[in-house]
Amino acid sequence: MPNTIARISRFLNETKRLLSELDADAIAAGRRILLDCYHRPGRVYTIGNGGSASTAQHFACDLSKYVIPDGRRPFDVRCLTDNVSLYTAWANDAAREDVFVNQMRGLLTSNDVVLAISVHGGTGFSTDLVRAIRFANQVGARTVGLVGFDGGVLHRECTCSILVPIESTPQTEAVHLVIEHLLMHLLKEDLAAEVSSHPGSGGSQAC
Repeated sequence: MPNTIARISRFLNETKRLLSELDADAIAAGRRILLDCYHRPGRVYTIGNGGSASTAQHFACDLSKYVIPDGRRPFDVRCLTDNVSLYTAWANDAAREDVFVNQMRGLLTSNDVVLAISVHGGTGFSTDLVRAIRFANQVGARTVGLVGFDGGVLHRECTCSILVPIESTPQTEAVHLVIEHLLMHLLKEDLAAEVSSHPGSGGSQAC
């Protein structure tokens, strides 16, 4: 068994490298898309499978509460894995691959954003995410992907895709959480600055 300290160092050093290689322009684009959605106003739908479902929930929680100045309206946001009864009803009674599309059908508009988190980006896995993104693109909603490995379908087809360039599930999921918190940090600062500049406006100015 290799030295434990050496293994820890390798993982942490790899994480540092990945963080340094993230596309700052893509992160800035994701921030802009989410802020625009708030001002339209539109709704954010977050989706993912497995560990990425928990990241999708984390996005929904922080958009609903953490980023919002006191007394201001929250983001209108839904995580489509949160309602277990509804999720499993669609998964059981219709095509499993359409479990997210069926929850958005008739609700999703061009003002909205679909945010999909996927380690593999839908390559060989997560057809439900791919169909959701394609449905959103057809509707005219904007789409944001957080992906790893080679990025897959989501990296190619999302309006904005933020890639963690490594073939490792734990590293990809760990860095996705860093990206989530970075986006929330930026949005919290943006919305607070708007309140400071226009204290009586209700936070509805254009960015």
